[in-house]
Amino acid sequence: MDIAIARKGMKKNNALLPAALNADLRVCRFYHKTKQADLVLVWGRKSKRKTKRGVRLAKRLQAPLWTAEDGFLRSLDSGVNSRFGASFVLDDLGIYFDATIPSRLEHLIAHRRMTWMDDDASRAKSLIDQIIHHQLSKYNPSTPCTHTLPEHITLVIDQVAGDASIQGAGADRFAFYRMLSSAIQVHSCVYIKAHPAAKVGFLVDEQGQLNQDAINYLLIEGISQESLANIHIIKDAINPIALLSHATAVYTVSSHLGFEALMMGKAVHSFGVSWYSGYGLTHDDGVLADEQMATLYQAVQARRKALGAVDVSLEQLFFASYIDYSHYADPATGKACQIETVIEYLIRNRDWQACLAGDMLAYDFSRWKVGFVKGYAGFPEVKLAFKIKSRLQTLFGEDLMSWQIKKDDKLALTPLANKPHQQYLVWGLAAKRSLAKKIHTYQQQNNPTIICMEDGFIRSNGLGATLLEPLSVVMDEVGVYYDATAPSRLEQILQSITLNDAQRQRAKKLHQTLLERQVSKYNVGSINDVLNNQLAQSRTQKPSAKVRLVVGQVEDDASVQNCTSVIKTNADLLKRVRADYPDDIIIYKPHPDIEAGLRLGKIDETTLKLADIIAQDTAMPQCLAVCDVVHTISSQTGFEALLRGVAVVCYGMPFYAGFGLTTDIVETDNLPKQTAIARRTRHTPLSIEALIHGALIDYPVYRLPHGYGLASVEQVIDYLYNQTHQTAKPSIKQQLIQAAKTNFMRLRKFTI
Repeated sequence: MDIAIARKGMKKNNALLPAALNADLRVCRFYHKTKQADLVLVWGRKSKRKTKRGVRLAKRLQAPLWTAEDGFLRSLDSGVNSRFGASFVLDDLGIYFDATIPSRLEHLIAHRRMTWMDDDASRAKSLIDQIIHHQLSKYNPSTPCTHTLPEHITLVIDQVAGDASIQGAGADRFAFYRMLSSAIQVHSCVYIKAHPAAKVGFLVDEQGQLNQDAINYLLIEGISQESLANIHIIKDAINPIALLSHATAVYTVSSHLGFEALMMGKAVHSFGVSWYSGYGLTHDDGVLADEQMATLYQAVQARRKALGAVDVSLEQLFFASYIDYSHYADPATGKACQIETVIEYLIRNRDWQACLAGDMLAYDFSRWKVGFVKGYAGFPEVKLAFKIKSRLQTLFGEDLMSWQIKKDDKLALTPLANKPHQQYLVWGLAAKRSLAKKIHTYQQQNNPTIICMEDGFIRSNGLGATLLEPLSVVMDEVGVYYDATAPSRLEQILQSITLNDAQRQRAKKLHQTLLERQVSKYNVGSINDVLNNQLAQSRTQKPSAKVRLVVGQVEDDASVQNCTSVIKTNADLLKRVRADYPDDIIIYKPHPDIEAGLRLGKIDETTLKLADIIAQDTAMPQCLAVCDVVHTISSQTGFEALLRGVAVVCYGMPFYAGFGLTTDIVETDNLPKQTAIARRTRHTPLSIEALIHGALIDYPVYRLPHGYGLASVEQVIDYLYNQTHQTAKPSIKQQLIQAAKTNFMRLRKFTI
């Protein structure tokens, strides 16, 4: 569908609008010749000047004029701050909040009532339950409310002066005064919720006090000073659903909070002709008490009756407005989607925003990491700043540049000494330990909040050592998953996790997807016949032998150094397995970074001969498909083996060990390993579904290269699986840049 718009701001300020509408939005200037369009789209009805421009364009193009607006589940923050709204409404007749003219929503409500099915009712009820349970609304900030509220309050909703929905509801400022007067006469105590985006409302002034015009009106109506003292104003930002949970009765003119209150089973008193009033779900005496508004109300009811929209249920109103009338796009993928996907997106991103909210200094990150770190941690409520690792430090290392490092550390850390809630973000365990010492030196603090970021378990199509941005990371404020010498957030998750039915089904489906699509961490190596041919030859010599896969790792990697293993090198691991199983077939799989010459851990030729087969440039899933047992120090390959039902022997304590799923080699004098196993003791055995949910859903975060906000693991797998079909071959320039990065890393022998 080709849609013409008069102003580029509509497209600029609503980045996902074209995707949600599955249409091309084309800016048409009046001084340019332009082709015919399917329709002309304007944004809202607040600005008459902008609407008139759209009307003129529609006449010029001889195309129908439609109206777009934000939907009912928009974003984490307000439309003023965010270009990535996830929901929109589209109306070819009017707009839902303007009752003075017909709207497409009225027709959809009538249609939904006449075609109502049991499946529709089940879906609507389920979605309403999710929205209320997770406290979702149009805007979804995670800032906690500091206002303590009693239960069973009477809530009066103030609105922004000049809101187009007020005029559309046939109301004016006196409707708000009458509403407050009615509420205080019936209830001894009333709470007014000031609009969060309003400097001036109809009831609350700039100072957050009841405005003088409202006071004068109440006094004329005979409201006593004592009653005025029982009017309380809520100025703080607060989640709308959390606020409504304290209310018994809700008074509103045209606010959408009125419909959300209906979703929660609250008594809603209407003092304006809103889109949800007049269907028998609201108390409309306040509308009928005003002659002019009553006239509009009766006209609207007659219009709806003619359509057949009478005796409409809450679920039918919800389905028509949130599903039929609304269009959705997932910010994580930039693609059109259903409401369920947007709900999941909002929950996922708001939960992580709440975890990270506040001041955060990303400390000593390499320049190439800055972009993707912003993508993972740069939420609206996170004040993210960077202290970048200097280029000289990157080139020459910390020893040669120690003088500059000390100078930069003092300059960056000393001013933060008086900020008790300051958070820090670092890459890797070594950086976390180093920063903790520096903070103690420059701030005399012993327990700073340091969040450790690392690659996730489904990372990329390629190696991290070649500076490819990760599609998943972990952010751990407790420890980090590969350090078995101390607790981590993942360890805590797996130690206590219990799945409900929905989580168990999701984990099972994800498990199946991982196997079907042969997903691995780096997704490198090729599927070929070499390994199978070598194995067939070895079986002729050892027909009854078990096939044991020995997994090579980067030897100076923190996961090897901190996994409590006595064995620290690939050579020693291979020697141990051959000594314990002299008659079995051993496949040795070098780590991809070692094969590429980027990291340390290459085995000498003599020791390498202990293996029957060297699986070079072979995809890990192919290796796992032919082996009976995996032997590893701490590699994630053991986790991938468990997913395939392959036995795993661990010499260290990787994140999946110690829960009864692996054979753990525990030396009698290895106290750190014994301590780690004791921490991981569960009352019930850890199931493979719980391991999958904890390690791949609960613990990491995911992001797509051109998306906004956090994605799901399923979306990342889909991207990786279909990437070869979606992504064009890199240009010569891009290939040369990537080759230069790889060669630089090969020379340096460690990850920046």
